[in-house]
Amino acid sequence: MDRHAQWIARSFGPSELAPLRSEDIDELAALLREERHGAGTTVFRMGEAPTRVGIVRSGAVELSRMLNGRRVVVQILRPGDALGDVGLFLRKTAPYDGIALEPSLILTFDSVRLHRLLEQRPRLAWRWLLSVSGRTVGYQGRLMELLAGGLEAQIASVLVRRAERGVVKLSQSSLAELVGGRRTSVNRVLKRLEEQNLLRISYGQVEILDEAGLGLIAGLG
Repeated sequence: MDRHAQWIARSFGPSELAPLRSEDIDELAALLREERHGAGTTVFRMGEAPTRVGIVRSGAVELSRMLNGRRVVVQILRPGDALGDVGLFLRKTAPYDGIALEPSLILTFDSVRLHRLLEQRPRLAWRWLLSVSGRTVGYQGRLMELLAGGLEAQIASVLVRRAERGVVKLSQSSLAELVGGRRTSVNRVLKRLEEQNLLRISYGQVEILDEAGLGLIAGLG
């Protein structure tokens, strides 16, 4: 678990802003437990109290809920993202479901023991605060995606903001849920953008060929 704890420390913000001692890492490692979830399985349900706080180590977890008879994706968590910690701090239940989009490994902590650890370890608490702040910026970006305009602009915004080394690993179904559109409509937009040589579509992912061009469509230029 030491290796996992060291990885968490690296993922939770710049080390120079809140350097951790070896004992901080050791205390974190002592609380860790591995949980594995298959694709399509439920990680947690809306309305549940966060008895365990998790950090995605590998895979992806979709946060979604039903609104007006259709499923709306709030966010997709990737390695380094935490789940359940904000609910723990604010004493609130989960406002959405968490579903594993692919086989996922989640590192979890007992909520009560983690809360006590953060009280006792101010450097660790500060590093966790950096993580929460970074995710807040991510949710602001997600809001910008939703406010980007028409369907084409929303899709372009999602692709530009989520590209890693020029590739967005999202199925067309997940992309449709992120923008609140139908899969057939999303497919038409992607084909149109592909014909303009802005991207290339392949199974389960989209390769960005012209990030600047997509940025203009998204209103980011």
